[in-house]
Amino acid sequence: MSPPSSLPLKVQIALLAGVIAIASALATSTLPGAVYALRDVLFEASLNETARAQLRAAEAQFGTCGPGYGTLRSQYGFDAWRLNYHVVVGVLGFAVALLTAVLAWWAAARVASPIEALARAARRVAAGERAVASAPPPAAGAEVVALHADFARMTAALKAADDDLRLRSAALAHDIRTPLTIMKGRLIGLREQVFAPDAGFVDGLLQQVAFIDHLVSEVNALSDARAAQAGGSEAVDWSALTRQALAALAPEFQAAGIEVRADIEADVVVQADSLRLNRALMNVLRNALRYAPGAPLRVSLCRQGPAAVLRCEDAGPGWPAGDPMALAEPFARGESSRSADTGGNGLGLSIVQAVAAAYGGRLALVRGTLGGAVVELHLPLASAPDAS
Repeated sequence: MSPPSSLPLKVQIALLAGVIAIASALATSTLPGAVYALRDVLFEASLNETARAQLRAAEAQFGTCGPGYGTLRSQYGFDAWRLNYHVVVGVLGFAVALLTAVLAWWAAARVASPIEALARAARRVAAGERAVASAPPPAAGAEVVALHADFARMTAALKAADDDLRLRSAALAHDIRTPLTIMKGRLIGLREQVFAPDAGFVDGLLQQVAFIDHLVSEVNALSDARAAQAGGSEAVDWSALTRQALAALAPEFQAAGIEVRADIEADVVVQADSLRLNRALMNVLRNALRYAPGAPLRVSLCRQGPAAVLRCEDAGPGWPAGDPMALAEPFARGESSRSADTGGNGLGLSIVQAVAAAYGGRLALVRGTLGGAVVELHLPLASAPDAS
């Protein structure tokens, strides 16, 4: 009695109740007659062949309701086989009611078990767990299936929020400790008159404050990129955005001795958020500034099938040993230094990866043919607008 999962839950319950009610009514109306028929069969089976032949002859002559047939059966001991009709109906009614209750309990358990499983999962989530409830059985109603899908999305959102909170806490605890220690030491030195409160002293403190501000900004950017939704995107001219980013960083490339070769295909339009995409683009270019000073840099943007691909290849020292994609994890650094000048804060490429994932794309970190580092950002092309 497993109702199809395509039916709404209220329809399943109504069908189950109807089937049980009909089965109960049929059993109550037909079972007494079946009991009496079985009684007659057993009575005749207890007689010898001669008695059975005489009963059949009397039945043919007088009918089962005739006095002659009844008198003959009494002579053969039928009175001992008589049953009280009200007792028979009462016993059968009780048996049918008990069986019906068992079937109703079983059917209700089949219907309610997916809801109870979701309730248990909800209590676990309320207690701090973030495991998604197991999939509902095939007999679950359409409402239960939809509720499970909504619950799974809610649990995933809560887990993402927990991860984001841990991410922020780890960033602040790990990277802010150093500038705070420096500032504390200098202020203690100022109190002990070891340092003079001149412009250089104040500039040093401001530098540490600027580092903390930049770190908080990067952590917020990563959180924002992870929370981005493709539904909040717009058609963005990635070609123009790339040219603007290269122009904005031209002085820094010149100061770092980096010769930039740009091969930007025109009118490459993607579906994304322009501010987030610009931040990701600047992070890719600044990665080359930080790790490949003095080395030529080639930046290209082109269409490849249904996607647009930004490729940034430098001729620097390249990625460290191991899988380059590990550097896209939060706080991963290409070298062991915790310095903001060399090691960075380890969030730049993770922001790029989060932005790409938010808009249906991906980040690829590969090794160049000349040994340098290659960063590829793939994004789906925007659909062509309808002609007006």
